[in-house]
Amino acid sequence: MLDMQASLLLLPQEQLTLASTHEVAELQRYRRLSLSFLPRAPQVSRLMSCLGLQCEKRLDTLRGVASRLELEACVTSPAAITASFASAPRHFFVEEDGMAVQLLDQAIHIAVETKRFFAWLLETNATPELHRTFVDFVREKEAECHVLLEFREHQTAPAVLRHA
Repeated sequence: MLDMQASLLLLPQEQLTLASTHEVAELQRYRRLSLSFLPRAPQVSRLMSCLGLQCEKRLDTLRGVASRLELEACVTSPAAITASFASAPRHFFVEEDGMAVQLLDQAIHIAVETKRFFAWLLETNATPELHRTFVDFVREKEAECHVLLEFREHQTAPAVLRHA
């Protein structure tokens, strides 16, 4: 019997394209969240900004690996993807505690999905040069989930929007 999961291997070009496109989207999402929380919850804004910086570091790592593999064209740059205002939330800035809690919960959910995405890329990897990178990315995404969960756990709805 043929195991379809084990037989699915992606080419390095595919993996680099998927990983970089995903990280660019994550970077933009964290930047948007950072700005959304800035006026009323600077502590949350700083957290989202730090998570965005981690996305930038992962993109730099992907560019380095792509360069060594001579596949630079497969890595998307943040400037290449423009934000879609059609999918932008109705309210850009966080206006109330319920909205803050909802955005934090959404960030946690997406972080968990992103960790699963990079675990899948690791499982479908057949390129030795990408193995360590994806192992590191999975570990970093696990830490990201943990940080977001810990932050959310220590923030009650009214405390989320308290100025730091």
